[in-house]
Amino acid sequence: MKPIFRACAALLLLLALCVPSFALAATEPNTKTIEETTTYEGETIRVIIDRWCYAFNNTELRFFVANVFTQRPDQLMTAFAGEEYSMSTAEATSEIAARHDAVLAINGDYYNYKDNYGLVIRNGVLYRDKPSTRDQLLVMQDGTFVALPAGTYEEGTGQSYIDQGVVQSFSFGPLLVNDGEAVELPEKYIIYTGDTVREPRTAIGQVDANHYVFLVADGRRDGWSDKGMTLQEMQKVFVEQGCQVAYNLDGGGSATMVLNGERVNKTSGSRERNVSDIIYFTK
Repeated sequence: MKPIFRACAALLLLLALCVPSFALAATEPNTKTIEETTTYEGETIRVIIDRWCYAFNNTELRFFVANVFTQRPDQLMTAFAGEEYSMSTAEATSEIAARHDAVLAINGDYYNYKDNYGLVIRNGVLYRDKPSTRDQLLVMQDGTFVALPAGTYEEGTGQSYIDQGVVQSFSFGPLLVNDGEAVELPEKYIIYTGDTVREPRTAIGQVDANHYVFLVADGRRDGWSDKGMTLQEMQKVFVEQGCQVAYNLDGGGSATMVLNGERVNKTSGSRERNVSDIIYFTK
């Protein structure tokens, strides 16, 4: 075979191998099944975690949807690795959660990863007030989620948000749902947003006062959850759950959910990745 034909054949083979994975990401699953439901009932909180399996022609996706019902808005809390705002400290989600006796915990937005941008308010304290081109999320004192789309936050105004009742803020994104509808995702962001991109994911949403939804998708684990979840699939899940606002957090190896000290999901690595912060519910 002549070199030019040999090269063309190799290129066609490469394209053939790549097409299924890209086509898979853009197609609907063949089946959607709740495989297992775990519940926790306390005096002031109720947690229902459904383990979903989306089966495609050649692979599967498994993810966890936690519906959380609380009696008090201050049950939604955040915590830092090492119990301090730091640009270098990191711990496993389960370790931070155990120290705070968390009922349910997920990894946060990894505020100290790679950059020093955005608004960081945690448990009513202002830690960072830097410019940002990202979507951001605010949690008000009454527990309400408020979206700050890119371009609507101005550096130096952090204290004014606290004065208005903001107790938590997150700066990762993108924003997934606002006013009950999936938003148009930006073409360029700190992570890839195309509908062919599957990754382990963590995201949060709110249905109404004191009803929250946590979502953690597994990925990069052959035979369990091979590739992960697209942002578009997460948008659909949050809309189906009735969320008015939903927001993407740090994912990949960080994606972790912990219930009463036990890890719920299967992280993409052999152990939990250390992170800078968590979001959790108290008893």
